[in-house]
Amino acid sequence: MGTLVVGYDRTDGARAALREAVALGGELGDSIVVVFAYTVGRLGGEVSDYAAALHDHAREVLDDARSVGGEGVDVGELERPPAQALIEVADERDARMIVVGSHGETPLKSVLLGSTPTKLLHLSLRPVLVVRGPD
Repeated sequence: MGTLVVGYDRTDGARAALREAVALGGELGDSIVVVFAYTVGRLGGEVSDYAAALHDHAREVLDDARSVGGEGVDVGELERPPAQALIEVADERDARMIVVGSHGETPLKSVLLGSTPTKLLHLSLRPVLVVRGPD
């Protein structure tokens, strides 16, 4: 029995990735760990309010993940860049793979803007499954 780590941000791509991970986890007997990660910009005067708002948003996103994935999923939030957080959790849990959704960006746009799936494909030593969301 292994673990699948899923990046989740409540987008259609993330929902598709979580559904795929739950189905795959059921076939493999793997547990599902859902991660919502974010960074708090430290410039500006209202950092604590912004951090509190992001934490509240994280709770809402993870509640949504529970409703999509079912009660069997383990959820958590991390204040780190998403790709880094997913790799860290996958390493801590000795995960079989990382599963993330895609918004269907062009390859050039994803490289220029630094999409999480692109970063994971370049940085992760574990397999990465990218699930395309509905168009």
